[in-house]
Amino acid sequence: MKISETVKLKDVFIMTATGFAVFFYIFLTSHLVGFVRDEGFYMKAASIKADWFEFMEESFSKGDLLEPFSKKSIDRYFRYNNEHPTLIKTMFGFSQYLFERKLGWMSFAQSARFVAALFAALTAVMIYLSGLLFFNRFTAVVSPVMFFLMPHIFFHSHLACFDVPILFFWSGMFILYAIHLRKKDWLSGIITAVFLGLAMAAKHNVFFIPVILFMSWVTFYFIYYRKEPSAKGLSGFFKTIPKVYYMFVFITIPVYFLSWPWIWYDTVGRFIEYLNFHAKHVNYTNYYFGTELSRGPFPFSFPWAMTFFTTPLPQLIFFISGIYYLSGKVLTEQVRNEKEINFIFIAGSLFPVFLIALPSVPIFGGIKHWFTGYPLMMTAGIFYISSKMRKVAGKTELFKTVAVSIIFFFSAVSLIPLNVKFAKRGAAFYNQLIGGAQGAAELRMQRNFWGYDILELVGELNRRAPERSTVFVMGGYEGLNWNSFLYLKKEGIIRSDINGTNNLKNADFAFFFYEKQNEHMLNQIALEFGSAKALAVSETDSVFYSALFGREK
Repeated sequence: MKISETVKLKDVFIMTATGFAVFFYIFLTSHLVGFVRDEGFYMKAASIKADWFEFMEESFSKGDLLEPFSKKSIDRYFRYNNEHPTLIKTMFGFSQYLFERKLGWMSFAQSARFVAALFAALTAVMIYLSGLLFFNRFTAVVSPVMFFLMPHIFFHSHLACFDVPILFFWSGMFILYAIHLRKKDWLSGIITAVFLGLAMAAKHNVFFIPVILFMSWVTFYFIYYRKEPSAKGLSGFFKTIPKVYYMFVFITIPVYFLSWPWIWYDTVGRFIEYLNFHAKHVNYTNYYFGTELSRGPFPFSFPWAMTFFTTPLPQLIFFISGIYYLSGKVLTEQVRNEKEINFIFIAGSLFPVFLIALPSVPIFGGIKHWFTGYPLMMTAGIFYISSKMRKVAGKTELFKTVAVSIIFFFSAVSLIPLNVKFAKRGAAFYNQLIGGAQGAAELRMQRNFWGYDILELVGELNRRAPERSTVFVMGGYEGLNWNSFLYLKKEGIIRSDINGTNNLKNADFAFFFYEKQNEHMLNQIALEFGSAKALAVSETDSVFYSALFGREK
């Protein structure tokens, strides 16, 4: 896996064009995806951060440069939703402050989802760059296209959540580390260390990256490096440590600290509180081949099977091919540095799946907690398959390129209908290997979470509801949180005169989001409303996802 192409002016142009294309592809389709449960929390946090930026502007205008950073101010503006580092939420807040409040260019929700689209664009650029530096230009061009034609990725890229930003930081970190292993210079090390600090300030998933990198280095030290004369003894041991490890201590930690104002004060106490929250995170109910998974131990097969059944077939072939190709390179590569790079690419791709597979690790949120490892493996697979296809095509280089391009073009086109069909509910996508949406439903797989199907019900609610009607908002992870409902009103998606309630007895209408564990709610709604007939139903391929019910008059 040697650098086969250098970054040229045309690559800068293609990367820029790819980034813009993905940004507009995501941002201009954001209205197709309803607000999900977690967005309600994060957009409320963003609104508070926007207040902080307004307070900062006011304080600075008075010449008080320190008050926005005082403990009183930090406690006021960063206390809410402090169970996560705040980098992404602060970016949501700044976007709202700038684009909604100052410039008036976007609505409240659009300003938060602008950041989501931005991270999708950055991910596309990162995928292109990895394809170019470690494989070839054809791989670089094709890989972002195939990646964002995955329904789950398309769906999550719209959300004002952390999952796509973490995907960007996770894959980007391994790419930067690989570049540093090859260059071994201070500049690449500094960039990598700063990037890791920002990544850790996005979400705690990234804490595992230094562990993966360190274990990789230890493995290669004991197998290879300690045999070299220069690596003998304690001094030799330290000589083999990559420069970036020292920078992780002296650069990464300060960047992480500075990026999270909440831990500026009472640092130890608040950081321990943060760790305890995630160590004791609740288990959400999942259905897996008819088995209710609400508490551990969980089946080791879960993330592997879910990856196998929720990935479109072309990309699944790329993933498997990528594992095969990189594994082969680890075994056959003669240059130890390159062998190590291949190894960390495999480790970075598969570690999230192995982690979720542990029986004690909570499982919730579909596949979003392990799709961070998808880009590297998929890119390797595209390179491997396209290389094999070029050999079969034979003849001239031009003929090979055209033939392979045509095949990949039609593969991409075949995926477009999937994105159209599942644009509103990409997290519910299952592939043909399980029989699509119908097959997954028949096998009693997890069907819905986060209440994202609401947009298909809102139009009927707005049309039917008398003035000042009340609608039951189904909560929990399978529904909406209260903030999500309020923001649907704020955006004008739900009529402003319609009120929400968590008490079914007080409701004129009710939103229902289907999950097996919620079936009893259908009986409660029928008894309370006098009818089990839905006013509107959200479904795909005859699979029921959500419904709107109304009280009989």
